[in-house]
Amino acid sequence: MLKIGEFLFRYRDYTPLPFILVMVFFAHADSTSLLIGGGMMLLGELIRVHGVAYIGGVSRTRSYSTGQKVITGGPFSHVRNPLYVGNFFLSTGLTVAAWVDFPFTGLAPQENALAFVVLFVLIFFLQYYFIVAWEENNLTQRFGEAYLRFMAAVPRWVPRLSAAKLGEQEKIEGDYSMAWRSEKNTLMIALTLLALVLWRSGFFNFGG
Repeated sequence: MLKIGEFLFRYRDYTPLPFILVMVFFAHADSTSLLIGGGMMLLGELIRVHGVAYIGGVSRTRSYSTGQKVITGGPFSHVRNPLYVGNFFLSTGLTVAAWVDFPFTGLAPQENALAFVVLFVLIFFLQYYFIVAWEENNLTQRFGEAYLRFMAAVPRWVPRLSAAKLGEQEKIEGDYSMAWRSEKNTLMIALTLLALVLWRSGFFNFGG
């Protein structure tokens, strides 16, 4: 299982490509899907920026790095994987916005679109189940008892309402200027894919 997680971590930017191709070519967005999906995308990107502000550039590595210490400030005091939570809302929001009408299923358009969203969510969590298991194994080996206490106090996916209290902690302020700079590529890719969805859905046919 850990080998699968390591492989998926390394290639996590490429595993969504089949979904992206289907999403763009069979996009059938409407005003409702764009409102809901766009709101989810915005929420996801804001969560990512909040997380990157505290974890820094280590979030961009393609080869695994644990950093120098367990990050417990900001969003990490509420959920162990805020960047992946952000990824979920950002990518699922794009899937909802596209409202895919895949023509080969025999389903009605609304059923088709909903089935595609559900399938995407299932594959997303299957992939990140393996990735997170691998990461947590590495972090436990690297930080030992400190990370075990963090795991016991902070949930993996569903944020706790109040910040976890983990004893004496160094006061850390998030660097949001750095985070926005770091996130510019993610933001540009998301906006480009959204523009392609709008184009395939006919929103740019001004003369039609």
